[in-house]
Amino acid sequence: MAKQFKIGYLPLTKANWTNETLEAARREARAYLQSLPGVEVVGGDRMIDFEEKAVRELGFFEQERPDLIVAHFMTFSLGVIVPMFAQRLKVPVVLWSMKEPDPKGGRLQNNSFCAANMNSHFLYRMHVPYFHVHAEVGSEPAKQGLEKAIRVTKTVNTLGRMRIGVIGGRVPGFFTSSCDEMLLRTKIGPEVKFITEHEVIETARKLKPEELDSAMKTILSDATVHPTDGPSDEQLRKSAALFAAVGKMKEKFLVDTFAMRCWPEFIADDLYGIAVCSTIGHLTNHGFLTACEGDAYGAVMMRMAQELTGDLPFFCDMIVMEGDYGVAWHCGAAPGRLCRPGCRPQLCRSATVEGGGVKGVTGEFPLKPGRVTLARLGEKRDGDGFRMLIATGDALDTELFVRGNPVRIRFDAGCDKLREVVIGQGWEHHYALSYGDIVPELLDICRILDIEPAVVQ
Repeated sequence: MAKQFKIGYLPLTKANWTNETLEAARREARAYLQSLPGVEVVGGDRMIDFEEKAVRELGFFEQERPDLIVAHFMTFSLGVIVPMFAQRLKVPVVLWSMKEPDPKGGRLQNNSFCAANMNSHFLYRMHVPYFHVHAEVGSEPAKQGLEKAIRVTKTVNTLGRMRIGVIGGRVPGFFTSSCDEMLLRTKIGPEVKFITEHEVIETARKLKPEELDSAMKTILSDATVHPTDGPSDEQLRKSAALFAAVGKMKEKFLVDTFAMRCWPEFIADDLYGIAVCSTIGHLTNHGFLTACEGDAYGAVMMRMAQELTGDLPFFCDMIVMEGDYGVAWHCGAAPGRLCRPGCRPQLCRSATVEGGGVKGVTGEFPLKPGRVTLARLGEKRDGDGFRMLIATGDALDTELFVRGNPVRIRFDAGCDKLREVVIGQGWEHHYALSYGDIVPELLDICRILDIEPAVVQ
């Protein structure tokens, strides 16, 4: 059962400024927060106007341990309260201000924005992550701002608990898949667990018949076998066994995401003897997010994308970057749930391994159209921190014009500009493609985790 996300609601006001209109807004705001799926609200049953009330509420919050504080400035408020909560609880804060009503007889009514402005300075100086929502209770901007803050905080929390199983390390010569595990753990949070290919292969070979049968049913539910270019029965059996074996690694090493050295060892006949592209696709399709070619940072970017969108990401290369559109592609490891409507994923022999048409298994289909965000997490040039490339566009209706998993993308910035940035700034060649525009959320994550963003617009 998923853990409830706790919000500490802190309605703040100045003594003698509270009125029934503001009390109604407090009740409505608390009820809205409580209505959000998977959310539990603590506090907010009364206005906080004096420091002694705040201290008592803080003691209650310390017992409840909220994941996020929503400091709602009903009016101007005491400057000591929010910094005290932030310092003691060490969680992000939403500074929620409201539009100033028309003065009645020249009298200032709320002064809510000024309170948020003051507290933003405090939190900035204290290095406390914060968000700002400036909207009326019950309005669409308030809803969007609060829900974005929750999504981002949940994602940052997930990254802090993330454990990546790197199977076999990176592939030969792919320095773009290199990972500084201590830098990653210190700056962003994920822990890297190294798993040998030998252990995975031996586990696949020792599966019980019923385990293999179950895995076979799973992969055949994802895709059909190509009638003329499909894998042999033995190759298909090995793909199913590997799918089950990696699942066992998840349980044994308590990891939630994988990065797999998918070649050359798995392809070699004396070690395993198949292309594992479709296996990676099946794993991602069934909740075991897996990055190809041992790319741990790619796995982290995939996890971010999934947490923010609720949809599966596509780990890809960019193979076309000129003219009206680019092409995101990989060799057949995309999850079947991203298949273009009207198509059916097919299990094939690889078009590239050993000259093509020899070894399975790849899962081939074009990806669905829609609004997309292309992103890459990587190290800064001197290895002293992280940066993130972000670009948006529209995935177009794409046929299977090249073997594997293609999708054409019309980038908002245009291919020429994106190409110049990618090459000129030396970005890694792997990306996570997610469906939806998540630029605001990614920028929040960059700000919170001190990642240097590069948005190509």
